[in-house]
Amino acid sequence: MSSNHGEADSDSAASRTVDPGWDASAQEADGTFLSMHENDDSLEYRAVDSTGEVLWTAQRPRACSAYLVTTTDDGPIAVLMDQDLSTGNSLTPTASGYDLKTGQKQWGPVETPGAMLGNGLIFAGTPKDYIGPSGPRTALDPATGDVVAAEGEDAGEGGDASPRVVALFGEHLVRSQGSDIVGEDLDGQERWNRAAEDFSMSTSEAREVPWEPIGTTHALLGDAGSDMRTLIDMRSGAIVDSEIAGAWFDSSSDTLVTVGSELHGFDADGTNRWSTPLPAHAEVSAVGAGLITFDSESGSEPENESDSDQEEQSVTARSARDGSPIKKDTPLLKATKQLGAPHHISESGAALIGDPQTPLLITSQE
Repeated sequence: MSSNHGEADSDSAASRTVDPGWDASAQEADGTFLSMHENDDSLEYRAVDSTGEVLWTAQRPRACSAYLVTTTDDGPIAVLMDQDLSTGNSLTPTASGYDLKTGQKQWGPVETPGAMLGNGLIFAGTPKDYIGPSGPRTALDPATGDVVAAEGEDAGEGGDASPRVVALFGEHLVRSQGSDIVGEDLDGQERWNRAAEDFSMSTSEAREVPWEPIGTTHALLGDAGSDMRTLIDMRSGAIVDSEIAGAWFDSSSDTLVTVGSELHGFDADGTNRWSTPLPAHAEVSAVGAGLITFDSESGSEPENESDSDQEEQSVTARSARDGSPIKKDTPLLKATKQLGAPHHISESGAALIGDPQTPLLITSQE
């Protein structure tokens, strides 16, 4: 591990635009962002804080491009892949966990059955004949690297003779058994049990569709780009909202925000707090630091602004707390006027903008 400082390219001391040199989408927790830079013969992971400082870096082989930022009781963890030479001179994939803020190793390397699959800290073996569904899955505890759940060899064979691993986010493990979806803690204690049809899918579909963490207690089920996704509470299995295109959690106001035919704001327990029409010709770009931002040139602008002012403003916003229009520019909105809508906002107000695959960072206010 090593550390250095990022270069700011803005003259404003209050809000800078930093290019960390990332060549992949960035993940964030507690104001620390992680992504990687591609060198000719390796990958360099770079963790950057909300002020633009590079906190630590790590080198990995180019084949090890999967990474995950996840949460534990002791703080966020960055899980990076690597390759170890095993017996027979073949390379075995491994995973290691690092403190996201310091880069200090917390556990690993742990051998995995294959690549990081997604839906949390889950790894899958190579499909039979290298085609078709992935092989048996293994889920690791993000705090320790210990195996939390492992599928039997028959898990991908049709039928549900043994439990199947669906998702793992923080302390929330989801498995399927028979026709049911089951939520467990990391000790294997059942928290809830729901029929898969309650989520408008089969157990096989639940295992294959993406599960996206929303905050630390909720998950969004369904393919990105679909308007038929479902937001569930990972603590109870309760459905918070369905037939939606997206969901976010604003930690500054403890609000779950969903977008379907309308914008909705929910308390963390699923109580509907507010609803408002989606601004015309607008798409939600990000939620965070109390803001809902839109990728549009109209929508939630105050009515007394002139047409020229509306054309200049490329990012509109509403309050995550109550859905009301933001009446004046916040520092973040001022910073994004010339740069476009953010696609991620941290609690500190730092934001990612530009191409999500080569993101720039707007720093938080100093």
